[in-house]
Amino acid sequence: MAKDKDPFDDLFEPFELEDGPPPAGTEPPPPPPQQETSTTASAPVEQAPCPSCGAYNPAYNRHCEQCGARLTKEPLPVAPAPMVRSTPGGRALSVLAAAVLVVALIALIVNVFRGGDDTAATTTVADATTSTIIELAEITPTQVSASDRLSAGFDESNLIDGDLETEWQVNQSTSPLVLEFRFAQPVQIRFIEVFNITDQDRFLRNYRINGYKITTDDLPGVENRNTLKDLAGGGQRIDIASVETTTLTFEILSNYPSQAVGGQPAFEELVLAEVKFWGTPSN
Repeated sequence: MAKDKDPFDDLFEPFELEDGPPPAGTEPPPPPPQQETSTTASAPVEQAPCPSCGAYNPAYNRHCEQCGARLTKEPLPVAPAPMVRSTPGGRALSVLAAAVLVVALIALIVNVFRGGDDTAATTTVADATTSTIIELAEITPTQVSASDRLSAGFDESNLIDGDLETEWQVNQSTSPLVLEFRFAQPVQIRFIEVFNITDQDRFLRNYRINGYKITTDDLPGVENRNTLKDLAGGGQRIDIASVETTTLTFEILSNYPSQAVGGQPAFEELVLAEVKFWGTPSN
């Protein structure tokens, strides 16, 4: 008699054991490699409190992540200064100034080498307002008058005769001591040169001009007050403000005292050798 089939058999798949152990001489496959896990923990980041709100921030931060305040007092990096770029106008002005200087030097050299000529003495100056070279000539006054003089041989005409060996002498106690130089036509005087006598002993034994005041008739109210150096000979330059001058007044305000030299007594006279004028005729 056949055995009845169990109704639950259809619900399960047949299950069989695997074959026995692998044959001799074969090895099981190696296990899959295991990934290494890092055992070192990252170093903690140094923290710094914000001086404004107190929140902690990484020490490398410059500003607080909470309030934006600066965390350190170190100066911030500064951008380098921009390079100075010359403009075309500036370069042109530099070239013009250099050209003016070169021309002035050439003119000066030419004047030095022409110093022995019989032609009228000239000199050159650079006009600061127009950057041009102006040739100046020595201008001789047509007349000079003085408030006083020692004698006919030492009168004021010696001041404009072009001879440094002649001189004007006057008693130093005379007051005021004034010289007036007149010109036949209006002139623009740029500067004058004042010459003391050259002999050192006589220079010291006489009085010499110290303080002075210069005025011109074309610029009333304009005065040039200054002092001369106490030097024998030479030509001490005095710049003059002038446009159309016909009369220049030179007033002596003070003097250097005379002194005994080599056992010789001091004199009571003030002495001046020459005054030269440089400029151009007025337009």
